[in-house]
Amino acid sequence: MISRKIKRLKPIEWLAIGVSLILIVLIGIKAWQLTGKGNNKLKEPVSNSPLDIVFGSDSAQLTLYAYISYHCGYCRLFFTDVYPELEKEFIASGKVRLVLKLVEHSNNQDRLNEVKTAVCINRYGYYGKLHELLVTNSSVIYTDEFRDMVNHFIESDPLVAECILGNESMDYILQIRNEFDKFGFTGTPTFVIEGRVFRGYMPFEQFKSIIIKHLNR
Repeated sequence: MISRKIKRLKPIEWLAIGVSLILIVLIGIKAWQLTGKGNNKLKEPVSNSPLDIVFGSDSAQLTLYAYISYHCGYCRLFFTDVYPELEKEFIASGKVRLVLKLVEHSNNQDRLNEVKTAVCINRYGYYGKLHELLVTNSSVIYTDEFRDMVNHFIESDPLVAECILGNESMDYILQIRNEFDKFGFTGTPTFVIEGRVFRGYMPFEQFKSIIIKHLNR
């Protein structure tokens, strides 16, 4: 009778196998996304609201919707690495406008106040500095300094106060939350271009290819 011994893998070998499997899965997901098979077409149009944060001209040829959160690492990477190139090549020239849909699923008061403040300041004031602050340090919303800043906005401008303290901004948060879920989105960032969904972070060159394709139609 021949006895065969089964070789036991060392922990480092199991680790290597695990890493390889993860890489294969990630490559497969990215390939699925790049071929367009993961980018389904929405059956309904994306909503538009006066509280949407818009970068670019309303008369732009193409609208890029971004379901996004300042507490998402890949969203912040989009703002720091991709948005400047988009702004320079497509937004400043009036070809593209970017519409932010701030997604907030938690009921944490600081997180809700962050979105309320963002959309209300964008509508009634200058949003650029607040946007830069949230991209650079999203955890600032949990500090007394940020809460004091929000209170200052409320005390200084009755329109901002009504927007933040009234029902309008909270209704907007719930609208985006419900829309995000209705469309079957599962994470941020998620982009919608001409009704087609692009899930996850994409480098500028990929955005450029998609945008040029639509602009040339």
